[in-house]
Amino acid sequence: MIRLNVTAEGFSEEEFVSDILRPHLLRFNIYTDVRKVLTNRKLKKRGGVVGFQKFRNDVTQWIKEQPNAYHTTFIDLYGLTTDFPAYQALKEKSPYERVVGMEQELGKVIGHHRFIPYIQLHEYESLLFAEPGITENWLALYNQFPQGSFQKILDKCKGNPELINDHPDTAPSKRIISLVRGYDKVADGSLILQEIGLDTLRAHCAHFNDWVTGLERLNEYA
Repeated sequence: MIRLNVTAEGFSEEEFVSDILRPHLLRFNIYTDVRKVLTNRKLKKRGGVVGFQKFRNDVTQWIKEQPNAYHTTFIDLYGLTTDFPAYQALKEKSPYERVVGMEQELGKVIGHHRFIPYIQLHEYESLLFAEPGITENWLALYNQFPQGSFQKILDKCKGNPELINDHPDTAPSKRIISLVRGYDKVADGSLILQEIGLDTLRAHCAHFNDWVTGLERLNEYA
């Protein structure tokens, strides 16, 4: 069986891997382990990307511990610090050109043949807009906001969740919180995405789909 290690940005990404991605990849004879990125070694604190050097150290340490496993990442483009490879150099490129270019540069810096860099466009919450009706119905159970709000956000971004931008006021999570003050990223996010389903997420999020497709094919290179 292929072993895959995922360095996740935070609790939400970690839960997504455990609850949705791991069961899916088991069908391809791939066992997936996941842990949040280390942010404070002394306190053994994990969760949140606080700078590239700490992120790099944590990824490379796991690779050293398990060099025969495949390794990938699940981190958001939104909120990355400016010291990430090619962050500034590619800032004016289109979202897809930028994220692919940054992944390529990250792969070069990590420099391991079993490392598969992945950066989420633009944020984990982008996935919640893959099926805005489901997300809206779920959150409307205990919040009040105008009907069709999530669809309107998606429509403004050409119907593509991955194009919801990364401005501090208009990133996917900021848009959700502006409508739903009680939104819980971990509890709500995972349950909503399970209801939406991986197939729908992949159909509406091309960059995300490319990542999952590449992971499914790991057995071809073993």
